Amino acid sequence: MEEEKEIVTQEQETEDNEESTLVIEKKRYSISYDMFENAYTVFQKKYVYPRAYIMCGILTALAIANVINTAVGGAKGSLLSYILIAACIALAAINIYNPKKVKRNLMESIKGIENDVYTLEVYPDKLTIGTVLDPVEQRDNEPEEYEEVFGDVTPSPEEIQKSDVYINSTLRVTERSDYFMVYIKKSMFYVIPKSALTDEEIRILASYFNDRIGKYFACEADK
Repeated sequence: MEEEKEIVTQEQETEDNEESTLVIEKKRYSISYDMFENAYTVFQKKYVYPRAYIMCGILTALAIANVINTAVGGAKGSLLSYILIAACIALAAINIYNPKKVKRNLMESIKGIENDVYTLEVYPDKLTIGTVLDPVEQRDNEPEEYEEVFGDVTPSPEEIQKSDVYINSTLRVTERSDYFMVYIKKSMFYVIPKSALTDEEIRILASYFNDRIGKYFACEADK
């Protein structure tokens, strides 16, 4: 019994220590369709289109070089030259079109998620972002007879699927007028609405990102 009490005490102390180190206590929020679309547009302009434009420029230059080579070479040029020119132009167009297609498909797939609920906890070294799962959807067992008559008298506890976002050099954060956009390079993309935070918490979170990731935090709060 004493050992069990000691274990329980240690677990409670661990939980208390975690709570005491919270920079911002747990917040709940939802993300509107328009806000997500705006944030994803900012994300593409910053991290997708620059690379796409570079590839488009390289491919266009290769196409022009092949045109010049064919013209300088006289005659009508070989079939391979024409194929290379067409391939370069097609790939250049695809590099510009693909991000638009991805965005269109993504926005179509997230319709109806405005009511989904998320949670945010901010620790000194990480963000913990959770998705609140509907406990009804998690139940696989058939209801008992009394539940069919009276309903479930003991509602299922709320389940939250959590992910830890550690503060390191892979993190990119942009502050806009009504949200923070958090991007883990080549991995995940999160939106944190400012409406879920107090004015003081917004200031704390902005300072938090600025202090920890420096140049990788872009303050565009006037946009």
